[in-house]
Amino acid sequence: MVISDLVMSGVILLLVATISAMVFNRLKIPYTIGLVVVGIVLSAFCYRIKGFEHIQEIKLNRELIMYVLLPALIFEASVNIDTKMLLKNLLPTLTLAAPGLVISTIITGLIMNWTTPLGIGSAMLFGALISATDPVAVISLFEMIGAPRRLRILVDGESLFNDATAIVMFNIIKGILLSGVVLGMGTVVSGSIDFVVTFLGGLLVGAGIGFIMAQIILFAKDDPVIEVALSTIVAYTAFIAADKYFNVSGVMAAMGAGMVINYYGASRFSPEVKQYMKQFWSFVSFVANSFIFLLLGFTEEFYLIYPKNFGGLLEHIMWAVIAIQIARAVVVFGLVPLLNLNKKDAKISWQYQLVIFWGGLRGAVPLALVFSLPENLPHKELIIQVTLGVVLFTLLVQGTTISKILHVFKFDRPTNFIQFSKCYSLLLACKEGLARLNEITLAGYFAKTNMDEFKKEYTEKIQLQEDKLKNFNRETHIEHDAVTQALWGRVLSHERASYEYLYDCNFIPERIFRQLTFYVEQMLDNVVRTSKIPEKINRISLSMRIESIFFKLWSKIIPGKTLQSRYHAKTIAGDYLTLCCIEIGCRGILKEIALLREDVFFKDYPSIIDECEEHYNDLSRRAIALLQRLEASNVQLINVVERAAVRQIIYGAELSVIHQLNENGEINDQVAGELAESIIDCIASVRKKVYRQAEML
Repeated sequence: MVISDLVMSGVILLLVATISAMVFNRLKIPYTIGLVVVGIVLSAFCYRIKGFEHIQEIKLNRELIMYVLLPALIFEASVNIDTKMLLKNLLPTLTLAAPGLVISTIITGLIMNWTTPLGIGSAMLFGALISATDPVAVISLFEMIGAPRRLRILVDGESLFNDATAIVMFNIIKGILLSGVVLGMGTVVSGSIDFVVTFLGGLLVGAGIGFIMAQIILFAKDDPVIEVALSTIVAYTAFIAADKYFNVSGVMAAMGAGMVINYYGASRFSPEVKQYMKQFWSFVSFVANSFIFLLLGFTEEFYLIYPKNFGGLLEHIMWAVIAIQIARAVVVFGLVPLLNLNKKDAKISWQYQLVIFWGGLRGAVPLALVFSLPENLPHKELIIQVTLGVVLFTLLVQGTTISKILHVFKFDRPTNFIQFSKCYSLLLACKEGLARLNEITLAGYFAKTNMDEFKKEYTEKIQLQEDKLKNFNRETHIEHDAVTQALWGRVLSHERASYEYLYDCNFIPERIFRQLTFYVEQMLDNVVRTSKIPEKINRISLSMRIESIFFKLWSKIIPGKTLQSRYHAKTIAGDYLTLCCIEIGCRGILKEIALLREDVFFKDYPSIIDECEEHYNDLSRRAIALLQRLEASNVQLINVVERAAVRQIIYGAELSVIHQLNENGEINDQVAGELAESIIDCIASVRKKVYRQAEML
């Protein structure tokens, strides 16, 4: 195929996918499921209409899926995943993804060996490749209906990890088959070691590449084009380097790199860059999924519509579907109850288990693996056909019926807190609309009769929302919990915003910002889950504790006055700036609480407001006392830190003005870049000066 035909074919496929996505979104059907059917129809159309034959020449193959489409999908999922929720559910996701996939491989392989012409080796190979779940259609459905966050992370997290597990298992079994080694205890031990090395090695390689790129991103200076380009380089470099050069899992490498970028992006990406990044990777994911599922339709039409023995093939596919369902049931309903015995973690209900079982769709990874089968493998074509049949079944049957299960268990209904928040948010929006109407009326530009009509309309809207809130609380009997969650959610969001402002102003470095936001996120998570303030909470994340321990050990291994002085200065400066931020945040929050006392809704709940106010008054008193003690014991050092902090705030103000002038078009990009670079250099020199002066004290 010539380049022009290839490009035109890609454009036509993307056009078909885009139009189909619009239609399926309106019908509230996951577009990936619909694209398979569209692909089958389009393939038949292209086969019979002259001038469109070249489109059929684009086929799914291992290289296209593994090195073009899969890195993008894995990286997009990991860079946008809720890492905090994933870490909380790491044990169940890893259990389902690793031991669960091994169990699934064995059960599926044995059943296929008993019921089909496949030998034990080929059957086990099929079991490994078909056990990887791909819930992209299910996750898009979850997003449409607003399914619970934990359910989403369990399904999505398992898929992320078991993609890597399936590829490693597949390669180990394929290696054993090709080498002719007899399966024994030595082979099992060797395979287990290879599995761990490949799995963890991929994660380490990806995390290392992600960390290096996160440091390079600092030099991009909030240029969204450069930072998105670097993230693309990270995704593909991690995957290909791990797979080709380190012989470890490329999937785990892409996932590790994505999570590192996710971690550092929270503080190193500006809000504009974050939005740009999210939109870019959403588009890349859309394109990758569109090509996979659309071309899957082409492939299904080629392999399944015109087989030599359709009746026999249908029987084999039926047994394969039965095999994967039995294996999936054993894994989910066998392992999850064992996990529920752990009292430290929240239990996974049987309703969640049923959704996880039926949501185990198959997709990209089985397709990539099945097209990489060796030519001399017995019954290779049968394995390909059965794999395509199973993928088609899970998409068209399980993918279209799982919404019914979600509806039966009421997972498609928003929680009471979400309903409350939605109602309260609409009330605030209507009040803002009424305030703006009053401003317009005072200006006198529009007819008074029109303004009076609009005012009446919005007054009625406000009254309606207030009545809804009161009725909602009376009907659901969750008044105290809902109000507590709403109040604390608003206050903690205000606290986080104050820390973001101080970080953007260069008052605090990245490490302190992370420490403060970590604390706020823990508070918010606990309040949302329990409607209570946690009695005890970790103020420093695990990664920061590890960093602190490492630095202390390093200073003991390589002792030196300079290193110790720097560490001492960094610790004191960090404590001082952290306490300053807490005090500044408390002041702003106490003002916000005073306003909430006058709020038409919150003023009816003084006890909840009093509890919140007392918490921040106490926090403020403790911060001031610690500040005074710190200043008294480190007068000279605190003076140096204070002067540096003030200078950084001033430089931050200068920097914001430069950015604003550039956005307004008053100065061009070159001038803005030169001025911004000089100010950033000043900020860096101020921080270096603190350490130099600290060494002299």
